[in-house]
Amino acid sequence: MAAVACALIGTALTGGSAMASTPVPTDVRTVQSGPTGHGPTLEAVTLRAEPTTQSAALGVIPKGSKVLIYEGAVHGMYKACGKRGNLWLHVVDRMGAEGWVVRTCVKTNAWPS
Repeated sequence: MAAVACALIGTALTGGSAMASTPVPTDVRTVQSGPTGHGPTLEAVTLRAEPTTQSAALGVIPKGSKVLIYEGAVHGMYKACGKRGNLWLHVVDRMGAEGWVVRTCVKTNAWPS
């Protein structure tokens, strides 16, 4: 199943050109130089230090808050916002809080769900 999840590819538009973003296992993450997508949260969502439900909670991003997405990581299964998934997004909210949220709780076309 992880191989299937790693094969998912999202596309974001940046600077007028298309850029592919591929979610990768957490041990192979790379830091992006700029956002690869954006969107509002569908519900209040827990912001975590690492892309796992066992990671320290850094806070809660309220429902409807816009976030910038910098990268994705595949890590473990979860159920959130009425869906199951294993994709996490590295985000920064409007207040500058940075961390990881579950993909199923962010409305964006830039990353596959």
